[in-house]
Amino acid sequence: MTWREISAEEVASLSRVCLIDVRSPCEYLAENIPGSHNVPLFTDGERAEIGTIYAQEGEMVARRKALKIISPKISDLVEEIAALRRGGAPLVVHCWRGGLRSEAVASCLSIVGIDCWRLTGGYKAFRRHIIAEFEAGAFNYQAVVIDGLTGSGKTELLAKLSERGQPVVDLEKLANHRGSIFGALGLAAQPSQKNFEGELFFALKQLKSKVVANGYYFVEAESRKIGRLRVPDFLYLAIQNSTRRIIIESNSTLRAERILHDYLEGGGAFEKLPYSTDELLLKAIELLGYVKGLSKELRHNISEQVNQGKLREAVELMLQNYYDPLYSRHFVDQPLLKVDGADLDRAAEQILQCLESEFRV
Repeated sequence: MTWREISAEEVASLSRVCLIDVRSPCEYLAENIPGSHNVPLFTDGERAEIGTIYAQEGEMVARRKALKIISPKISDLVEEIAALRRGGAPLVVHCWRGGLRSEAVASCLSIVGIDCWRLTGGYKAFRRHIIAEFEAGAFNYQAVVIDGLTGSGKTELLAKLSERGQPVVDLEKLANHRGSIFGALGLAAQPSQKNFEGELFFALKQLKSKVVANGYYFVEAESRKIGRLRVPDFLYLAIQNSTRRIIIESNSTLRAERILHDYLEGGGAFEKLPYSTDELLLKAIELLGYVKGLSKELRHNISEQVNQGKLREAVELMLQNYYDPLYSRHFVDQPLLKVDGADLDRAAEQILQCLESEFRV
């Protein structure tokens, strides 16, 4: 039995696959194929050592050193990979560009009778495939954009629509950021740009059948960047140019309460850090200093409200004096529909009824 080559396009088309990334942990953390398993052939330190030997003493000396390092690991590495494979899913091994690391692991697997493929061109080829699909318009679907003031319930409404079987792209979940200057508060670090785009690629692929059936997908109105991550051009333009926009309307009190719940009680499908409420409030006060357009007096008033435990009042001040003037000027004059954010279940049903007639042939 011998291993075979498989292209990035073929891997992307598989409904299930066991992807084994044999690069070092730091390489995997920086960029990886979503759903892959990191079974590193070398540690970060070992990889750096071999690179230094290659530069100073040449390729053959570096190869012999690499062999000494990996030889004691082979048995455990093979067992770890075998344990990750489930239900007969195709086993695909890859490294950075389809070089010696993936070849060595694929060869060892083949020797012990484990059927496998090697990804031609490695992660680099898969990354090129993602970019090519984005640029070729593979996901240029009709976007129905959910818009509204901060705290109106846009993300929650997307979840309600998803529960009803609708195709939804939750960019803030993929970016692990709520999309404002306070958007990272209490959350773990955002993914890298490449990992964000990889997750987006697979999210869009999974929605394709629903989008074809519906004629559209739902997405929240977002700016060019979510935290430090850039929304790909094709999707940003789809959001900006959509003629089908739905606005959620909610009063400032309800919006403030929703924001407090999301930030302090863990609302939303984000990867969070175990901060206490007091720690989150201190960080929020610190972030006030970075908000452009807030007067010194307003910053002081908001901080005082927080210190006095008047959190809802502090958030309302922020909404009325910063967020609302900033975002309301971008709303279209004639949206497809306006819904009440006080009852998101009813809002979801109203949207679906509206779109049923809108897209009826």
